[in-house]
Amino acid sequence: MLQSVKKIEIIVSDVEVPAVLKILKKCQIKNFTIINNISGTGSHGNPSDGLLTNSYIMIISNELELFEKLLKDIEPLLKKLGGIFIVSDAEWIAH
Repeated sequence: MLQSVKKIEIIVSDVEVPAVLKILKKCQIKNFTIINNISGTGSHGNPSDGLLTNSYIMIISNELELFEKLLKDIEPLLKKLGGIFIVSDAEWIAH
């Protein structure tokens, strides 16, 4: 049976992951997935030197108040250092 959830996707520079993890801990978010060493291209172009890589962090939950607190706490970091923060509706198999 599918259950409705919210999915947060965060993409930041690898060097910023510890700061994001600190915010997740502060927001009491314990379950997440991190995929390191990703790359892509966007409005800032494609980093051709290969010196900087990014990480993808995915959080799935149905606790909206956690997401609201996370958004409030992570927004200053993203405004200062860049990155992507996406919230979307999703469904997963409840188990």
